[in-house]
Amino acid sequence: MITLFKSPVLADWIDYNGHMNDAYYVIAFSKAIDAFMLLIGIDEKFRLENHSSIYTLQSMVHYIREVAEREPIVIKGQLLESNGKKIRLFMTMYHEESNVELATLETLLLHVNTQLHKSMNFLPAIQSVIDSMQVSHNTLPNPALAGNAIRLQRVS
Repeated sequence: MITLFKSPVLADWIDYNGHMNDAYYVIAFSKAIDAFMLLIGIDEKFRLENHSSIYTLQSMVHYIREVAEREPIVIKGQLLESNGKKIRLFMTMYHEESNVELATLETLLLHVNTQLHKSMNFLPAIQSVIDSMQVSHNTLPNPALAGNAIRLQRVS
């Protein structure tokens, strides 16, 4: 797994229940996606020169534990799969000191030509980084919550 984001929980992130608001979990995960983009080479210069970026198609969040103001969080990511245009990324938010799992976000990302507003293949240099990461991450165990859908358990 790769470390993508670290921060203390900010005062603005706390809701009326006294813990981190659900929306701010997603904001922290979004910052981690931005870091992932930089890691594979899609920085501001690249986006401007190549008229391309990554868009989020779908995300699934699991809220596991509450976290309070000033507690340190860290988000780590695992590349589950990719296909030349799309990336399926799984991220886990941990309490940085205790390593307790706080939340997960699984997301499907799409590489897009920002001028044409159409999907496009990753350029070779970016694809090479993704392929290398994919080989490395294929050796990691599949996260237990990966691929889970929302559903109610039926009681017979």
